[in-house]
Formats: sequence, structure tokens, C-alpha cells
Amino acid sequence: MSIDWKLLVDVRERQKTAAMGVVARDRAAAEESQARLQQAEAWQQQQVQNKARHWEATRGALSGGQCSVEAFRSAGAWSGALDARIAEAGQATVQAARAHSEREQVLEKSRRQLRAAHGELEKARQMQQRARTERLHLQELRLEDANEESTAQAWAMRRPA
Repeated sequence: MSIDWKLLVDVRERQKTAAMGVVARDRAAAEESQARLQQAEAWQQQQVQNKARHWEATRGALSGGQCSVEAFRSAGAWSGALDARIAEAGQATVQAARAHSEREQVLEKSRRQLRAAHGELEKARQMQQRARTERLHLQELRLEDANEESTAQAWAMRRPA
């Protein structure tokens, strides 16, 4: 059985090209998930800053003597609402981080598959070159054998009977 090395190399090249497409798609998905994670982290940070500003304003009102008990209660209630937003933002960040981690794992898997496809392509190319070299070597040997045979026949014809 003879192996069609050109066909095998072509198949391996198509596999590598397909793997490159998968890596590109997975990289784009990982970049999108990274952007969503950064947005979630920014939103969470914004909520923490909102609470800090709220209490700074409340402290300012207290120090200025402009804060009643009712205003203080209202500030506490608003702080609770801000705490709920912070918790919601934290949960969104955790989910975005988990999703991004999964996308990164998928990307790493597709990169490993691309490396394997590249290795298979290189192996097929090496085997194709090795087969070509062997074929050329056999042709040279046959040519040498043919030359030796024709030389022997010519010598035999010149030899006196």
C-alpha cells in the first residue's frame, strides 16, 4: 500500500487552517468575555464609590449640623439599597469571571488542538520529503544498475569469443 503524501499534507493543511479558525473564534469570544468582566468590575467599583460618596455627603451634613434624625434614617435606608447594589454587582462580577475563565479554558483547548494540527502537518511534510528522497535514491540506484548492466554488456560484446 502506497501513501499519497501530497494528499495527506493537503488534508493536514486543511485541518490546521480549520484549527486556526477555531482559535480565532475562541480568542474573540475570550476577548468579549474579558470586556464583560471588566464592565462588571467597573460597575461594582462604581457602586462601592457611590456608597462612599453617600456617606461622605451624610458626614458633611452631620458636621454642618444640617442632618435630622429622619435624614439620618433615610441615609441608612439608602445605604442598605446601595449595599444591595454592591452585592448584585459583586454577583455579576463573579458570574462574568466564571464565564471568562470558561472561555479561556476553551481557548487554551483550541490552541492545543492547533499545535497538534501543526505538528501533524509538519510530520506529514517530513514524511513526504523522506519519501521523495527515498524515491530519488532508488531512481539513482536503478540508473547505476542500468549503467553497470549496459557497461557489462558492452564489455562482453567487445571481448573476443
